[in-house]
Amino acid sequence: MVTLTLLAMAAAVIWAASVYTYPFRPCRRCGGTGRKTGSTRRRFGPCNRCAGTGRTQRLGSRTAHRTVLSVRSEMAKERQRKRDRRATDHATHPRHLDDR
Repeated sequence: MVTLTLLAMAAAVIWAASVYTYPFRPCRRCGGTGRKTGSTRRRFGPCNRCAGTGRTQRLGSRTAHRTVLSVRSEMAKERQRKRDRRATDHATHPRHLDDR
């Protein structure tokens, strides 16, 4: 049971990493060509699903990118708070007040 849980967690981490690294996949409707299926030279038009790019976003890629962005911004905020605390402590420390 523990092994199965660990394998499931490892698979989820690998999937999340792959979705973060490769957020797009070929469009299923047009097959990655960007043109409507059955388009001829007279009736050319971009695929309605991918708007002619030939790619669509994978399931979960937005969530993965938003999560990483949120974690990074929280870490940056914490680093800034530490810098501010150090600067305040340095400025109000009794040893440094004598230098003024």
